[in-house]
Amino acid sequence: MKFLAIIGDEETRPQVRKLFMSHGVHMFSNVAIRGCSCDTAKQPLAWWPADKNMSTYSSLCFAILDDEKAEAIMSELEKCPVATDPAFPARAFVMNVEKML
Repeated sequence: MKFLAIIGDEETRPQVRKLFMSHGVHMFSNVAIRGCSCDTAKQPLAWWPADKNMSTYSSLCFAILDDEKAEAIMSELEKCPVATDPAFPARAFVMNVEKML
């Protein structure tokens, strides 16, 4: 089993939902995120949606699914990134699920 998380700006949530549905993932969770940077000396990381002066709202969609589905979704994201602005595509992370109750 894999834990697959996709984070992007709030407007990408419908696209992520479509992506999950197209791969037969009918249940996932969504969390609204307010990213903030506390380091005023450095520029924020380009892939994290925040800056030092203002918080930015984004969306984290995640699901626990079979390895094959997780790999298929990651492959599709590599070929066709989810984005409302091509300069800031959604980011995806996959982690092993060692145990689930």
